[in-house]
Amino acid sequence: MRQRLALIVIVQCLLIGALISPGAAGETADAREPAPRTEAEKAFVFDQMRLFLASIAEIQDGLGSGDMDLVAREAAARGRKANVTLARPPSLASKESDAWKMMMGSARAGFDRIAEEANVRAPTAQINKTLADTMRNCVACHQTYRISDEAR
Repeated sequence: MRQRLALIVIVQCLLIGALISPGAAGETADAREPAPRTEAEKAFVFDQMRLFLASIAEIQDGLGSGDMDLVAREAAARGRKANVTLARPPSLASKESDAWKMMMGSARAGFDRIAEEANVRAPTAQINKTLADTMRNCVACHQTYRISDEAR
């Protein structure tokens, strides 16, 4: 079971990496919407993505081992409730489209739902479904936007 979960996490990481990596020569142009960001804004966004992935891996580990406290703790750390006062670059909010804000808000709300489900010891299959639904926000965002350097 642990090997299966590890494989799922690895495949998810590879998929997300492929979505944010530049294409190889000869491939069609990247049609995603550019999201120009300063270096500080890019660092913040990429750090948040890495935290999402790290928490997803821990959530999967907790689900595989039956450690619902780990699941709840990791999910809560990425949720809206724990990130209300997150220190963001001040210029970032004005650059986020309504669609971007909706996807990010839905992802954070999904992590809150996972934490709540783990706290009440919901079935693992239910929590996995909520995690999959939450990750669809991540995939949609990566399919829609391409973080680019802001013109100087």
